[in-house]
Amino acid sequence: LRDNRIELVRSSWHELSINISDVTLSDEGQYTCSLFTMPVKTAKAFLIVLGVPQTPVISGFKGPVNEGDLVDLTCTTVGSKPAANIRWFKGDKEIR
Repeated sequence: LRDNRIELVRSSWHELSINISDVTLSDEGQYTCSLFTMPVKTAKAFLIVLGVPQTPVISGFKGPVNEGDLVDLTCTTVGSKPAANIRWFKGDKEIR
């Protein structure tokens, strides 16, 4: 695997360490360390990456509306893992 973000930081007869910089969601997965003896011995670790959501964006609001109009507001965000919990508030009261 060729990735400039992954660096070998320590290597000795009893230890091998890597460093992953600027971790992204695509780095999630199984990592395996192999000891090439007869038979080959391995250890596995599953890296779980949590995604920080981007700032939410509200669409559907263009400016002042007339009394009696219908307004459809949509709040979206991306990059969240696990999925974001999006809620609406009017002032300090939650809209349910």
